[in-house]
Amino acid sequence: MPTLQIFPQSRVLMYFGDHPPPHVHIQLSDGRDCVVEIETLKIIGKISYREIKDALDWIEIERNFLGHEWQRCNA
Repeated sequence: MPTLQIFPQSRVLMYFGDHPPPHVHIQLSDGRDCVVEIETLKIIGKISYREIKDALDWIEIERNFLGHEWQRCNA
């Protein structure tokens, strides 16, 4: 499971062989985590938008890169 980006309060991960739809995992420094769909930025889990805003902004900017990484890791 590669860490794709690290922020002060969280990190963005992508698991190999994961289930669709294409998504990343965000793990907070306090141990909580959630899933974010790459295409829609839908948050799945009990994490608020405000808590992961920096990660969501990065995911939105890097959507193409993340889509290619998803294909590479989960093809």
